[in-house]
Amino acid sequence: MGKQGAWLSEKSYVACSGGAKNHSCTYGCTACGSCAAVCPNGAIAVKDCGVAQTDERLCVGCGQCVQVCPQGLIHLHTVGVPFVVRCSNKDQGAQAKKACDVSCIACGLCEKSCPSDAVRAVGNAAQIEQELCLSCGNCVVKCPRNVIYDVRGIIR
Repeated sequence: MGKQGAWLSEKSYVACSGGAKNHSCTYGCTACGSCAAVCPNGAIAVKDCGVAQTDERLCVGCGQCVQVCPQGLIHLHTVGVPFVVRCSNKDQGAQAKKACDVSCIACGLCEKSCPSDAVRAVGNAAQIEQELCLSCGNCVVKCPRNVIYDVRGIIR
């Protein structure tokens, strides 16, 4: 597959960035390693922060990791949409903050800043509708907890 085909493909990401205080989040990655075990390219590894992370350069978007994640945290995203939500916590603000230092608190700033209505706070967590996303980066810039992540590393 050429570069253009890779750009249009899907890649996996783990919806948990595992902050330093991730010990009490019941929605986050348990670091069980099942995703890493089934990955045919070694694209997923459990990191020192205690969560699985995907190396998009190695991921071919096969989806095997999505099938085995016991928490349902791994999602495929279209590579053309470079932003992902790295939190799956469904608790409300203060409780979410207590569970993890990078949890989504559903403040709505990402939603308000999105010109295409692609970002919504649903169930106390941000969600991006990829087909509506313009890749402008407003949501990344406005997120006070760094929950929305630019997989390219351009916007911080």
